[in-house]
Amino acid sequence: MSDIYISWQQAEKKMTEEKLSELNIISEVDTLKAKVEELGQGNSTLLKIAQESFIIGSKSHLNSLNPEIREELGLQLDYLTQQDPRLKSYYIEKKNRYLSLGKSFASISFLFDLVDVEFTLLDLLLLQEILMDSGEYRQAKVYIQHPDGSKIEFDYKTIDTELNKLFQWYYRVNKNNKISSLVVAVLFHYKMVSIHPFLDGNGRISRLILNLILLKNGFFPITIPNEKRKEYYETLVIADNGNFEPLIEYFGKLIVDKLNQYLSLAEELDNIEDNKEYLVLTEDGNTEMICKLLEIHKMDLDKIQVESYDGKDNLASAIFFAKKLKEKSKNLRGILIHRDRDNDNPQQLNQIIARQLKNYQLDSITTTLITKFYDIESYFLNFQHINKIYPSITVERAKELIEQATTETEPTSKAKLRKAYTQYGKYDKMDDPKQKADEIDALYDTDPIKYRYGKDVLFRLEELITTELQLTDKISLTTLSEFIKVSEIEKLKA
Repeated sequence: MSDIYISWQQAEKKMTEEKLSELNIISEVDTLKAKVEELGQGNSTLLKIAQESFIIGSKSHLNSLNPEIREELGLQLDYLTQQDPRLKSYYIEKKNRYLSLGKSFASISFLFDLVDVEFTLLDLLLLQEILMDSGEYRQAKVYIQHPDGSKIEFDYKTIDTELNKLFQWYYRVNKNNKISSLVVAVLFHYKMVSIHPFLDGNGRISRLILNLILLKNGFFPITIPNEKRKEYYETLVIADNGNFEPLIEYFGKLIVDKLNQYLSLAEELDNIEDNKEYLVLTEDGNTEMICKLLEIHKMDLDKIQVESYDGKDNLASAIFFAKKLKEKSKNLRGILIHRDRDNDNPQQLNQIIARQLKNYQLDSITTTLITKFYDIESYFLNFQHINKIYPSITVERAKELIEQATTETEPTSKAKLRKAYTQYGKYDKMDDPKQKADEIDALYDTDPIKYRYGKDVLFRLEELITTELQLTDKISLTTLSEFIKVSEIEKLKA
């Protein structure tokens, strides 16, 4: 039994699940959830939005998935089903059926199929098998090291016993209406990490199960933002010392933020005037640049409602409210959905968005804009455009200035790329921070035009051109020319 699990048992004597359910953050979450349910007209609609959000943000939930798929089930799953060959056959067939969807979506689909049925230990092992190609328990001790240098040992001899206790605890507290489902979700997640049953993937799977329990109780799924990852680990360390309040508070605040985003978007879209002809949904918190592009394409901003959904996980909610706007406004002619090109597969993302739009019967009036390069600002890093609006700067000189601005802002571009990719794909598995940074920097070097951070490059380029022209006031490249053409905006106008 691990030291962490002992700390949990000791803490349980000090503060019960019912006491944790009386924290102020719990009542705040419950109040907001009631408002969201009223807006969403029932849990079935909210669950659909949650599922679509989860799929769009699947890379955030499923980092470091192994590319290979093993056809046989793991030894532990084999052991648990050996008394009934039909059961083993059922789980093998079930696993392969999910994997036929593609590995990234297999676990998401499996998770949502568990929302309306009882969650069992076999389901946990199957989820591990789908994600990590191994449905077997650890057969050796492992250690983790806290930031203060202290180490915690995880034994392996009691894993089976402790997991059975965990599920018995889950079934018991789940029946107690005095215990918040948020508390149950967070504590199940913590207890499973404390048992550490697998060699790899314990954190990811425990967070997926946390989201499963939230979904079972009508909440949106949540992710841990990069900028809040350190705080997450700090609350886990505090919990290791027997205090679970900060961990409950941490996840409670994430849920509050998610519910407030939904409510804010609902309120904004509900207040849109009926005379608007276009709705533009952008992932950028600052809508100034998308508005510039619309103006350059000679679109009347008075007839356009621009709304930020501020993050890919909220896109499904934005599309849902776009449907509500279409029902409300007879003048709505078109919808534009903007997403920057990042580490997602743009073709795959387009397919997901297209499916949602079709579900809501919005596909005929909606255009999806996934930027050609890193961000919207990158459209203006165009040497022909510079030569057109400043003829004294030749095409060749414009190329040189763009290259200079790209080189001078390279440290910022690489820093942005490291932040975006640090938890993505193979980089998430790298334990050595220097190796991780070096490999992401090397990726940038393979194609600086693709990976440069357009916002900073554009700002520096405008400074260089201002100096080149010997002007006092800084020039702006976000202006009209025939070389700034975005086909998706042209399609929206048509």
